[in-house]
Amino acid sequence: MDFFKYKEDTSLEARKLEISVKKQRINKMLDERGMEALLLTKHPNFSWITAGGKNFVANCFDGGAVSILVTRQSMYAVCNIIEEPRLRTEELLPELGFELFVYGWEENRLEEFVSRHVSSMDKVVSDLPCGSAVVENGWISPLRYCMTENEMGRYRYLGDTMSMALEEYLPTVKPGMTELEIAGGISKALWKYNIEQVMHLVSADERACLFRHGLPTDKPLKNNLIVSINGRYKGLVTTVSRMIHFGRPDTSLTEQYRDCSEMECMAAAKAAVGADELDMYETLKQAYLDRGYPGMFEKHGQGGCQGYWPREYMITPDCHHKIQENQAYCYNPVVDGTKSEDSFLVTKDGPLFITRPITYPKLVWEVNGIRMERPDMLVVD
Repeated sequence: MDFFKYKEDTSLEARKLEISVKKQRINKMLDERGMEALLLTKHPNFSWITAGGKNFVANCFDGGAVSILVTRQSMYAVCNIIEEPRLRTEELLPELGFELFVYGWEENRLEEFVSRHVSSMDKVVSDLPCGSAVVENGWISPLRYCMTENEMGRYRYLGDTMSMALEEYLPTVKPGMTELEIAGGISKALWKYNIEQVMHLVSADERACLFRHGLPTDKPLKNNLIVSINGRYKGLVTTVSRMIHFGRPDTSLTEQYRDCSEMECMAAAKAAVGADELDMYETLKQAYLDRGYPGMFEKHGQGGCQGYWPREYMITPDCHHKIQENQAYCYNPVVDGTKSEDSFLVTKDGPLFITRPITYPKLVWEVNGIRMERPDMLVVD
């Protein structure tokens, strides 16, 4: 499969074409739901509809500083005067087809503006509360799931660059460094590539065995380290986990890691367009048992759809859908002290790993006739 087929086109024309595809999806949703407009304020939705723009100032809030109103005919960006210069000169929203409505910084005229463009506010679908608008993210989220070709180009850049940056940084880590120092080093490695930190899990030694979500602490590293990163580029989020071990690991730890790696590939091999997502879930659940790891499947969520959130949703028996072409997924088999995790796109030719080994040693698996290269544990003697 030609990994380098997907390349980001940052031109205005390419972004406008991407936005036009998304506008058609929105109009279809409005028709099906009997609604008149869509109001988007959350960071992921703004990035999605603007083909990679940013509307947040402080990213700890659900909503950004700019809202997008989409009617069947038009698209508007609504903000206060503080945001206007950046939206015009850097986000280029007017050139992308968004008409700006700007009000004073001490005002909030969003509902007033939206109400002018609809017969009633209850004919507006919104991702956050606004008057009597219908807040229904279950109608909005599926619009994002199937990536356009240019989104796949951005995703490929994110996955490739994040994998490279992490794998270049980890060999510089030394025993005695704290998990917090390591998290800081990873942040430095990513920021220069315009990759924002969304999640850093850094677990050393016994914490790698005890915790599935090991937030970094001041604990110094001795031998075993698991690092799991969510990075964001122009709104898109992907995941990569890597292991490094100082000193020769026990054979049991090496075998356990390779079991995790193979199990991840077994789940990915079930990712075919039109297949039920539950096939991946059931395959992985059985794989734990077949390899002698009872109880490990139940200790952690195993994976799900990815894109503008670290997980758009987790796949479970109560939440699963038919796989669409160009959807992104991530699976993360974990056995106490070991973890394997990368993200992949489901293409018509099969799964395409977006995060992948660049400089790390490689493991090669073939599952159901699909050849997959996965990272091995890096061992530093």
